[in-house]
Amino acid sequence: MLHVPRDLAAGLGDVTLRASLTSIGLALALIAVLTAALAAASFVVDVEHVTIIYLIPVLVAATRGGVVPALIAAVIGLGAAVFFFFPPLYDFYVDSPVEVVDLVLFIFVAVVTGKLAADVRQAKMRAQADALRDALIGSVSHELRTPLASIMGAASVLAQSPQIAADERLAPLARVLREETERLDSHIQNMLDATRISSDGIRPQAEWVDPCDIVNAAVAHRQNLLQKHELKVTVAEDLPLVQVDSSLVEKALGQFIENAVKYSPPASAIEITATPSPRAVRLTVSDQGAGISHDELQRIWDRFYRAPRHRDRITGSGLGLWIARALVNACGGRVEASSPGIGHGALLSIYLPVAPHPGPEHVDD
Repeated sequence: MLHVPRDLAAGLGDVTLRASLTSIGLALALIAVLTAALAAASFVVDVEHVTIIYLIPVLVAATRGGVVPALIAAVIGLGAAVFFFFPPLYDFYVDSPVEVVDLVLFIFVAVVTGKLAADVRQAKMRAQADALRDALIGSVSHELRTPLASIMGAASVLAQSPQIAADERLAPLARVLREETERLDSHIQNMLDATRISSDGIRPQAEWVDPCDIVNAAVAHRQNLLQKHELKVTVAEDLPLVQVDSSLVEKALGQFIENAVKYSPPASAIEITATPSPRAVRLTVSDQGAGISHDELQRIWDRFYRAPRHRDRITGSGLGLWIARALVNACGGRVEASSPGIGHGALLSIYLPVAPHPGPEHVDD
């Protein structure tokens, strides 16, 4: 989990305060200009019902500073309209029922309009922040891949060296070095996948594939992770072929396997199955680990989400399950998660739709 430094947080707070004060100042200037213009126009036309004009400063304040500056602009604009244009002039007293209704409507419209404009502003800021974060993550990840590949190669050579394997002190260090570099490479690949999904989208290359092949590939690529667990793989006979991008589904299933390993104690059982389901093939990964609470089930597929009870004990980026769902959805499938509760394990499922498979072409004699 990333923590914002205290000095940086204070600096961001100062920037936000300055933006609010600037937007309030701009709104006040607009109110003054509009009031002067309406006062000049009052000599020519009737400007008694002018409250709608003062929505302009409210919109400006909301889009630049948020809800609070918008409310301040609404109150000051309302006061200017009552004081200068509602009889009796130059007084805040309003005696006409029509004018009271006009003011109530103005307050309602100003609040709703200011809230909508502020929401648009926040959505734009979030989109810009997400784009900047994706660009930063993508750039850093690409820069790390080259030196990390060299480290992984060196660690693999050291781990397989007979001299180091025979040394009781160096052999464990070489093994840990290789495992940690592989884990770091997995994290970096997750970040690259996340930026690719967010920016370019996913373009699956669908082909007819046997679900058994997907399961075998996912298990084979994560054999090192599964060594400390009791693994059981069950594949039903005569499963239908599925038309998916096998590499994407294999990567998604691999994320489920990594998740099970991460949140399960050593030597515990992990079961992987491939079974038929109505109009689909179901791939599952079940474990006997930490489990998932009801509240966590609502959010585990969210990007960067990590359960608070795991943040200080288990490392992770909160991207694995989000990536898995995006990959499966791109192939026309769906994902599900279930758990009896905290401490009772979890079951993650992938449903791949079954489409009619074209049989072999018949050639007339």
